[in-house]
Amino acid sequence: MVNGPGRGFDSPRLHQNSPTCADNPPVGVLIWSHLLIGLSVLTLGVWWTRASVPLGRAMHRLRWLLWLSIGAKGVVWGALYAQHGAVDPPLAALGLLLGAGQTLLEFAAIFGRLYPRERTERGVSSARGAYLAARLRPVWDALTPILASKLIALTAHYTLSGAYRTWGGWGMLTAGTMGLTALLLGLNLTRRAAPLPIRTVSVAPSLLAEAKRLGNELRVQVREILVLDGARTRTANAYALSGGRIALTDVLLATLTERELHAVLAHEVAHLAQRRRLVRLWVLLSGAGVATTLLGAPLWERLPRWGLLVMLVALAFGMLAPVLWLRRHHEREADAFAVSQYGPEPLISALRKLAALCPRDPRHAADALHPSLHERIRRLQRFRQPMP
Repeated sequence: MVNGPGRGFDSPRLHQNSPTCADNPPVGVLIWSHLLIGLSVLTLGVWWTRASVPLGRAMHRLRWLLWLSIGAKGVVWGALYAQHGAVDPPLAALGLLLGAGQTLLEFAAIFGRLYPRERTERGVSSARGAYLAARLRPVWDALTPILASKLIALTAHYTLSGAYRTWGGWGMLTAGTMGLTALLLGLNLTRRAAPLPIRTVSVAPSLLAEAKRLGNELRVQVREILVLDGARTRTANAYALSGGRIALTDVLLATLTERELHAVLAHEVAHLAQRRRLVRLWVLLSGAGVATTLLGAPLWERLPRWGLLVMLVALAFGMLAPVLWLRRHHEREADAFAVSQYGPEPLISALRKLAALCPRDPRHAADALHPSLHERIRRLQRFRQPMP
């Protein structure tokens, strides 16, 4: 391809606008800021999980602490960018990944401190490594969509602005690596591995047959039902995994009746069918993000620093918010499908039994995707019809 005037690899305009080392934020400021955030998170984590605080309330506070940690790191990077100018996108991507790693280390230390207490109060029998893996999985699930959306925005800016040319062959390699990482993280939003060790225990054939019947109702194939080792962490839960698999913990199987298990299965089978919609939405949002960046490419050089920062944040939020909204909507749809098959009573009874195993405030949401127990039961009770 022949480069036009002023557009070649040695274009003076390109070198004039490309960031230099002097324009980048001081590395020392970033390091000290992250250290200060880490110490603050650890201090709050220790204080909010002290022995006088009930475990249920401590876990609820840790969810707020997670978003506080993520938000504080984002504010630091945004402030330094607005003050010192553009950061080279590969360095910004590396900073994102290191920040995510720091967040995982922060909560690994907090949960490591909670481990002896959970062994005593909740009878957790798993090894420390398995316990930490189970506790850190929700932290990684919260970080994944943020990392994916930010990496997509950085990759689009890096390639469309031509900044990768200043790095030569290394620039092309880093651009491809950033895009591939963002794609894999985005696909991770629609895929799920078993969060707990799998036990070599087979379920009743009637349970698998019922799950396959439910799958036929929604035109999705249910291949297998796995039993997870939830006794060590006292986890009673069910999961829709990748590959047409559904996982139930052994605690759940021992707690619920057959009809309650069927209602929980219907909820998870609905999630299997909804995963195709999540994949389509993520592909659509990725295409829309690239198209928006292409259309706005002429504005990159005209926008002030704060304007470019706002544009990148808006692009990332615009890709993240629809996914979170759809996943919350999927929870209501899955409950409605379970009610359509068995009525509201089995699912309401199952939710109350599971809430009794892990006491928490019924008016507080368990996470960003699932509504509170009070709200969920209230919605299910609306399906009750008076008998004639």
